[in-house]
Amino acid sequence: YYRTIFETIEEETYDSGNYFMMLTDGENWEVQSTQTIDPTDANTIFLIDHCWTFHADQAKKALKMIPGLASRIASILGVGIPEEEEEEEDEVVSDLVVDELEEKLWDLAETYTIQKDKDKVTVCYMMDELGCRIGHSEQPNVKFSTLFHITKQFAITLMWPIHGEIPPDTTISRDVTGGEVDIHKRAARLAICQDEVDMDLLKTPGNLKLDPYRMYGRKELTIPEEVPADEDHPVTARIASVSPSNPLKICTDVDFMADVLTDERYKIVNTEDDADVIFSSEHFDQFAALHESHPSKIINQFPNENVICCKDLLLKVARRATLPSEDHIRADQIVQDKISSGDKDWARTIHPWWMPVSFDLVNELPYFVRHYLEQKEAEEDNIWIIKPWNMARGKCIYVTSNLSKIVKLAYTSPKIVQKYIEHPVLFYRGDVGRVKFDIRYVVLLRSVEPLKLYKYDIFWLRFANKPFDLTQFDEYEKHFTVMNYSENTELKQIHSPDFVRLFEQQNPDYSWSDLDGKICRMIRECFESARSVAPPQGIHHSPQSRAIYAIDFMLAWKGKEMVPQMLEINFNPDTKRACKYHPDFYNHCLNALLLDDIQDIPVTEIA
Repeated sequence: YYRTIFETIEEETYDSGNYFMMLTDGENWEVQSTQTIDPTDANTIFLIDHCWTFHADQAKKALKMIPGLASRIASILGVGIPEEEEEEEDEVVSDLVVDELEEKLWDLAETYTIQKDKDKVTVCYMMDELGCRIGHSEQPNVKFSTLFHITKQFAITLMWPIHGEIPPDTTISRDVTGGEVDIHKRAARLAICQDEVDMDLLKTPGNLKLDPYRMYGRKELTIPEEVPADEDHPVTARIASVSPSNPLKICTDVDFMADVLTDERYKIVNTEDDADVIFSSEHFDQFAALHESHPSKIINQFPNENVICCKDLLLKVARRATLPSEDHIRADQIVQDKISSGDKDWARTIHPWWMPVSFDLVNELPYFVRHYLEQKEAEEDNIWIIKPWNMARGKCIYVTSNLSKIVKLAYTSPKIVQKYIEHPVLFYRGDVGRVKFDIRYVVLLRSVEPLKLYKYDIFWLRFANKPFDLTQFDEYEKHFTVMNYSENTELKQIHSPDFVRLFEQQNPDYSWSDLDGKICRMIRECFESARSVAPPQGIHHSPQSRAIYAIDFMLAWKGKEMVPQMLEINFNPDTKRACKYHPDFYNHCLNALLLDDIQDIPVTEIA
């Protein structure tokens, strides 16, 4: 079989026309066998071509710009193009037709993931007419699998018979779930192609094959069993001895820190062995070894901080915050009970006031599909934003109201889906109009037990470049705010004091100090929840740990009230812009974190 597959691909032998034919009654299509297909015959492994390969956020652009593409996709999807819009070589179709094609193509589009540099990239494709017209069955007679040819750099779909010989004139069918055996996850995946869905099957997430706290390379921590109290710890003695003549020695891979760290109480050194403080952008998990070998060293990370820095685990932390502290240890079961209760507002009740309704698409796809269908039946807003668990800088993020698109993208790499903020507080830009914006607060975690948390009083703004409305979700500069990593896009800069002044002018009934109080309350509740249970569910105290995090959030309207809505928490945030405009940023942050010295600097203790 492998030699046949190799030779078929190398020679690009597309011979399915010798075995199959496509039939239609004018509305529906099916594929039938034209001769006996013997599964023991190695020659009955067929290639199905991909007629279009694309990135999810570029689909509309491609349909509009590539000659002939829209006509072919419309033919496969059964979408009629008005006669006056029939394409010629140098013509494009209307936005209305493109919108309809993009909405429907996800019923048939498929996905796979490839590694590009350090990131996983989602690739979307549509099979040719034969592949797209082989429908779903609970008793399929063929199976599909996508294969990526590394040397030729292209993907192809393999099709082969299963469950015995296929006689002539037999309808060909496949399992569009890819063989999913869990009945709950299977129901969620089939919801996009079936008219009737058993909602009871969507009240449980199905079998969790992997521990959410251990899956996808998440390592088990090595935490020291016994640690002296903070007041007796070697770290405390070392900090007490700090002076310009006995500075804390810092080893860091932040290449520009040496240029901006000017306080005489700190000194940059080149090796970790020589350092009192290790400030690393790489994740660290050897806390037991650090305690045993170097008990007076400080690391810029806390044990198990991934519970707030990974979006799927932050979701669990947020849900815990809705419960009394004594119930945090069994929060997952309580959430499950609420979901299964049948309560009309179950999705909102399991989330705190400061987080949009969200679901982990790896472990909670049935929950999400159920909520989406309930929203649809109630004719409620149903726009969602899909985000990878760990990527930052706006990568691989999609906004859509299309259930098929969400379900297809869910199976490419670990993602969450979050209710899109449909009523954001907007900011008026004189050159553009009223745009989306988000806010970044830098918080400094000094201690977990007891909780000691500072915020940097200067914060950062990111603005969209086009006026906001709930259309054209693929238009990046309308719906996204991360512009500093994109070429040929304007990066709007407003410093936080100027923003506060303009914001209060535009919203005279609202005080920024009141909003700041809500923001600080949101941050406190999140960190209290994160530390309320032991690892792996919670963050762990370590006298040798300090950390800087960036909290990204938006402001949303809830009636006439403005409320912060947390988007994510970032470990090791990009601080180049902070240092560019505020050169003392690291002096201030390290003074608070290492020396508990916040006198005359823009740092405020919030917990």
